[in-house]
Amino acid sequence: MDRMKIKANAKINLALAVKYKREDNYHEIESIFQEIDFSDEIRLTKSEDVVFATNASNLGNDEDNLCVRAARLLQKEYEIPGLDIFLQKEIPAGSGLGGGSSDAAAVIKAGLALYKVNIPLPELIRSAARLGADIPFFLAGGTSYVSGIGEVLAPVCMNIPYNILLILPELHISTVWAYKNLNLTLTKKKGDYKFRGFRCQDLKLDDFASEFHNDFEPAVFRHHPELEQIKSDLYDQGAQYAALSGSGSGIFGLFASELEAKRAKDFFCSTRRCLLTKPVYRESI
Repeated sequence: MDRMKIKANAKINLALAVKYKREDNYHEIESIFQEIDFSDEIRLTKSEDVVFATNASNLGNDEDNLCVRAARLLQKEYEIPGLDIFLQKEIPAGSGLGGGSSDAAAVIKAGLALYKVNIPLPELIRSAARLGADIPFFLAGGTSYVSGIGEVLAPVCMNIPYNILLILPELHISTVWAYKNLNLTLTKKKGDYKFRGFRCQDLKLDDFASEFHNDFEPAVFRHHPELEQIKSDLYDQGAQYAALSGSGSGIFGLFASELEAKRAKDFFCSTRRCLLTKPVYRESI
């Protein structure tokens, strides 16, 4: 086998809390990451070196590109000769859906499979964390309680059926900007953790709105009030829970009923890019 095609699924943050700024200037977080069935597509071919191309005009093909960095990691750590990578981009940048990290994880998984190199997942997660904090999650997928700077994973058994309406405004919000505008209050304590995985496993969809939140919403909504309006409209259209995903501009609503989700989609789709999708559940790592 000389070539391979792989989906790089997005994620939503069902909950996200920023705990405190660490001595290394990174922020300690806790979050519930949920893989969803909305993806970029990556096509890989064996090559003598790393070559990258994409349909996305805003992505470079230099050494800062996460897909290129992922391929270089495989060369350095696992002696893979090279990969010719084509990325069909669908997940918007700056939407809080983790598209870049998911693409890098897909290159790692598919590149190893293409060259028939078998690396235990825990070792792979440790190596990939050097490229980006979210990449370990995308190597495992499913549902995880995430802590540290995003690289510490604990699988969560949350097999709840629901429908996701994803609203994707044409707005890029950078992670750097979001953290810069975040107000970390003095009440934040290092031991004050809200979303521990063992607690979330017993939740029902109706519990999400009272148990979950995203700490980035106040700052993002203050600068982009149209996003707060979208969240409010999702609740008006019958969502059991709605939130900003990560620090980006993507807003999701969760619906128990597929019919209600489709009706809500009809409400939004004339003015916004939106799509219906579902959570992706996997066996625990």
